[in-house]
Amino acid sequence: MIFSLKGLAGVLFRPLLFFTYFLSGFAPRNPHRWVFGSWGGKRYADNAAALFEYVVAQGGSEIEPIWISGDARVIGNLRRRNFTVCRPWSPQGIAACLTAGIYVFDGLTKDVNFWLSRGARKVLLRHGIGIKNVERAIEHPEHRLYQLFHGSLLQRLTWSYLLPWHLVRPDLMIAASPDHLQQGREFYGVDADQIVITGFPRNDFLLSTTNNGTPDPEQRIFADLSLRGLPAFLYLPTFRDVDSGFEFPFVELDRMAARLGIVLLTKLHFVDGLRSRPFVSGAANNLIPVDAAIDPNRLFGAVNGLISDYSSVTYDFLLTGKPVIFFVPDLAAYVQHSRSFYYDFDEVTPGPKAGNVNELEVALQSVIDNGIGEWQEKYLAVLDRFHTFRDAQASARTCREIIARFLPPATGVGIEKPP
Repeated sequence: MIFSLKGLAGVLFRPLLFFTYFLSGFAPRNPHRWVFGSWGGKRYADNAAALFEYVVAQGGSEIEPIWISGDARVIGNLRRRNFTVCRPWSPQGIAACLTAGIYVFDGLTKDVNFWLSRGARKVLLRHGIGIKNVERAIEHPEHRLYQLFHGSLLQRLTWSYLLPWHLVRPDLMIAASPDHLQQGREFYGVDADQIVITGFPRNDFLLSTTNNGTPDPEQRIFADLSLRGLPAFLYLPTFRDVDSGFEFPFVELDRMAARLGIVLLTKLHFVDGLRSRPFVSGAANNLIPVDAAIDPNRLFGAVNGLISDYSSVTYDFLLTGKPVIFFVPDLAAYVQHSRSFYYDFDEVTPGPKAGNVNELEVALQSVIDNGIGEWQEKYLAVLDRFHTFRDAQASARTCREIIARFLPPATGVGIEKPP
């Protein structure tokens, strides 16, 4: 394992950080101060960003929302919008994280600041409705999280030292449906009464009839598509583990898109984006790269359909009523070496499957000609299975639930109550 200098320093000074974590549990916590973060503090997106913006918009409430990030671009963008944002180890960030009563995050408390979180209430909003196993449900013995939760004593001690934030059980977690709630129990080891079905805050944008457009990066993409005048599809593959050996066939996809007369917006998973996986477009230039940090939900309105694989983004996209194609050239290898599936893959994938670019081209032509077509019944069944609410009120429900569970009874003036 190769550490960066920063990562190596973090490991060597870990005992001091554990002592800091212990001491943080004695800090006085203000339940009205909520700190938010996403993707290890490197990104502004997902459910945490959606709920943060909802709370900010409720200007008359008693809640003090603060975004925590170590990314200069995120910090600059939020400050230009007059949002309160702090670096996790700046004086202001330390004060916010030590005194906040509520930590709100998408995946792990390190999205905010794990080392200052003891004693705060933890609210896990989750990354999505995943078909692959994560956290405690990972089944591959060579995977570090399997070793953390199920390995030998030495493995568990080692990974507990290196990845302690994975051991944190949230005080509250949201889900999109009863089926998704049960999945959360197994993934994160929490009781059913700690999970509430609210829907995902990030999907309020998709379901709202009153949203006012999208941030600038996405608007530029929309403008480019409008000028081309071609149908557009979104290719959103999930991340592959470092040793998967899978190479994205970008040049072949570009040629295929040109033959079909479509544009293929291609956004790598944020994790793959951080690894700087090479994106090589072909000469046709029908494959348009999209910044991996952009929230993909804001792109759904610009496209005619989705191409994905094992990504949870599929189940958000179903809310659009547009067709989905599953491009899975490495299906067998993915299951064998990367992640097993929580659900039967065929049971929860309402769209054609393609094992290579030629099969993908056939599937795309069928979707261009027929839309969802023969998959309509299954599409609706999967949609009902994973989305109890489809009313653009997930943020309001989530906010109300946090207030009801963790704040004094009089709190909540100015927070909109969902129907």
